[in-house]
Amino acid sequence: MPGTFDLWTVLFSFTIASLAGFVAFESMEHTRYSPRPAVWTLVSGITLGLGIWSMHFVGMLAWQPPFPLYYAVAPTVLSVLVAIVSSWLAMYLTVSHRTSSRNIILGSFVVGAGICAMHYIGMDALKFSEPVMWSMPGVALSFVVAIFASLGAMAMLRHSGAFSIRRQIAASLVIGIAICGMHYTGMLAMMLPAGAVSVQQSHDFSGALLARVGVGNALIFMACLLVVFYRDKVRLLENASAAQRKATEALRGVERMGAAGRVAASIAHEINNPLEAVTNLLYLAENGTIGPEERRLLQTAQDELRRIAEITTHTLTFYRQPSSAAQTSLAELMESTLTVFQGRLDKHRIALVRDWDPATPSVYCRSGEIRQVLANLVGNAIDSMSTRGGTLTLKIAPTASGGGEIFVSDTGGGISAENQRRILEPFFTTKGEAGTGLGLSICAEIIQRHGGTMTFETSTTSGHSGTTFHIVLPAKMPPIPSQPDLPMGAQAAQP
Repeated sequence: MPGTFDLWTVLFSFTIASLAGFVAFESMEHTRYSPRPAVWTLVSGITLGLGIWSMHFVGMLAWQPPFPLYYAVAPTVLSVLVAIVSSWLAMYLTVSHRTSSRNIILGSFVVGAGICAMHYIGMDALKFSEPVMWSMPGVALSFVVAIFASLGAMAMLRHSGAFSIRRQIAASLVIGIAICGMHYTGMLAMMLPAGAVSVQQSHDFSGALLARVGVGNALIFMACLLVVFYRDKVRLLENASAAQRKATEALRGVERMGAAGRVAASIAHEINNPLEAVTNLLYLAENGTIGPEERRLLQTAQDELRRIAEITTHTLTFYRQPSSAAQTSLAELMESTLTVFQGRLDKHRIALVRDWDPATPSVYCRSGEIRQVLANLVGNAIDSMSTRGGTLTLKIAPTASGGGEIFVSDTGGGISAENQRRILEPFFTTKGEAGTGLGLSICAEIIQRHGGTMTFETSTTSGHSGTTFHIVLPAKMPPIPSQPDLPMGAQAAQP
């Protein structure tokens, strides 16, 4: 064929094709989240179709024959309609909920055929003074290039059923190769007789004018779509963030309800024993004469009733969540926490070691939140020793800065090296369906809000296994607690 190709214009045509592919694939991504996927599928088809059409006429502008080119109106309009319809059908097949390998192949065939049909219909808009001859092997090769490059682009987007910016860019470049590869292969397949020139008929457009109008409009359309996509993505991210916060709060509620259920079971066990004793003692007193023995039995009944009152008082204290901080004794917090766990300690044959330093000062804190932390740590320690028993050591000591520190140590199996890195992550649990994965992460968040730190040391060595959680609380919590997006982390040290 006569003439030469301007390489910069060729590169520009490839850029237009790749940009059209990127915007079209961005529309495809929106079909996954939008309540109107059919609209975005149509937008994707229109964008890719306009990109194919624009690339064609820029590519024709890159061809510089020794005569001007003129295009007929009807074939030109038909070529853009063919490009849009075939692109829409290909996008529909690709994003369909019934997407399969067969649909991907079929969609690639459709878009490849659309690229070819658009090209050759667009070429038919050119009228020459001599009949044009075509190299059939070249035409076939252009079709093969369009099909296989399109298949590669569609397969990239379908990979793992999810979109990513890297795959999207790569697929856009590949679809650009498909469009440009087909176009320039088809151009080389065209054989013009010597002396043939483009003939201008009435109402025909010049190539330069058609390229400027068509490409300009297509680029403006794609730029507007990118702005819409950006705003839509920001909105989706905001909605997703809000939904995540609501889900987190809901799961925290589940965690609190689960803790309430566990404590309620412990309370029922603790109260049931003294009630049975009181019932038996009162029966014996009722059926006997009042003497020293009966008085002793009644005294025992009174002691058991006081024990019930003590359990009830501690339980009410456990659930009381003051809205403001106050001076609180860490030893009293620990004792009120232990009251509801005594039954589990006895059941699992766990020895309890208390180590309260009398010099430990009171700390300024929200007692309900700190009690929640202690209950979670003690409950986890009991769970780790539930199968073979062990020793639970609780230590409270003063710090040099005037605050207090708490150690909760167990002789359980320890935390594996794999779980140590994730043990404080939200929603990570080693308890299966019985856990929510929020207990420790909420504990870490509470301690952080109080201006303290929570770390742990653990060992899985046989005969020396166990875990110690170490909490340090300042004498006074910060006046304005921080509100992190995620609970703070903690460093694990292997002893």
